[in-house]
Amino acid sequence: MLNAESTAAIEIGLASPDGSLRGWESAFAEVRDQLVPAFVQGTLGRFEDAFISQGCGPRGRPDRRDGPFACPRCGARSGFRRRGRRRRTVHCRLGRLRLVLQMVGCGCGHRFAPLLLALGIAPHRRVGPGLERRALELCSELPYRRAAAQLWREAGTAPSPRSLGRLVRRAATAIDLARPRPPLRELEAVLVDGTRLRAGPRKGRDDRGRELKIAIGLRRAGPARIELLGAVLAQGWDALRPALRSARHAAIAVTDGEWGVRAALASALPDVPHQVCTFHVRDSLDHRLWQDGLRFAARRALARAVGNAIEFAPTALDAEAALDAALAMAEGHRWRHAATHLREVRPHIATWLRVDPGGAIAHTTSLLERTMREVNRRVDPVGVRWSLSGAEAIVSVLLARRFSHPRWRRLCEDRGRTRAWARIR
Repeated sequence: MLNAESTAAIEIGLASPDGSLRGWESAFAEVRDQLVPAFVQGTLGRFEDAFISQGCGPRGRPDRRDGPFACPRCGARSGFRRRGRRRRTVHCRLGRLRLVLQMVGCGCGHRFAPLLLALGIAPHRRVGPGLERRALELCSELPYRRAAAQLWREAGTAPSPRSLGRLVRRAATAIDLARPRPPLRELEAVLVDGTRLRAGPRKGRDDRGRELKIAIGLRRAGPARIELLGAVLAQGWDALRPALRSARHAAIAVTDGEWGVRAALASALPDVPHQVCTFHVRDSLDHRLWQDGLRFAARRALARAVGNAIEFAPTALDAEAALDAALAMAEGHRWRHAATHLREVRPHIATWLRVDPGGAIAHTTSLLERTMREVNRRVDPVGVRWSLSGAEAIVSVLLARRFSHPRWRRLCEDRGRTRAWARIR
């Protein structure tokens, strides 16, 4: 157990040119913002002395025993020598720390600062883990420039907007939502859907951007009811198959009925029954009736009647009968597009009632639709077009944070067994 204490004489003055104390709160707040980093720098300096002495031994007498730190290049834990000092500015939740770091040399020729390793700050970085985590949270909600301004208000320091972009990209690489998760058991349903983001180079006047594909799993209850399985941007459905395989124990898979996702589910989850989202059936039927030339009021009423008959059917046979009746009407009126749509969705229209006759299992992608609206709110502001790499990075951080992905929880650890205390004498 290493302990370090820093004691200093404090003198705080107060001056008023006209005898009025207006603005005294902001004046003392500025003093506080100067005091806290100063005390932290002193305490870390004392801790560093003991820390390095334990790893290098007394000055002039190198210690060959294993120390409390290791070389980041070769992993050696002994044979270190002191190699001077180096100044480094670090941004953290307490403000801007100006540290004078003791450097250590390893037998492999690498020179490093053990204190930065102990603080959880990687080489060539300037941001503490706590501030980095807060920065990623803000960047998932705000533009980088506004996120930097908010960090200044909260901590009195902040990386530049460009540095925040680099933080987000590094975090996205560590999270990597295309990488599969271990198998998840006790999943009630898998929801898979996609949305389009304005990202990447334009392809023409009618370019609608690139498609983001997301897969989530639902549990029946518990604090972690929604599990993020994976997400890919500007790639085919095949890229989502490894993430989908982690949900092979799910009871049902719900999609919007697109042919690409059907093929991906058939390959990744061959034993999981497939359900076409009942909301998408209704919405797509309205569009197909428009293609067949029906007027607004007629097609909207017909789509609503068919959708309600399917969604609120007491049994699977009743839902299929309602769809068959709608299909016979479409064929009788020669509504070619509507008839084609109803034939395509019929095999997967009442799966949820077969899996759970009580109808309590998921049969829509509504939770995923809400998530996609949040993604579009952040990534699709008016007049902004992201690069593919930038959009992929911010989407990875946003989704991982929203669903508390395991790799997000391990990112930028800001909790541990370290204790701090203060006494006024």
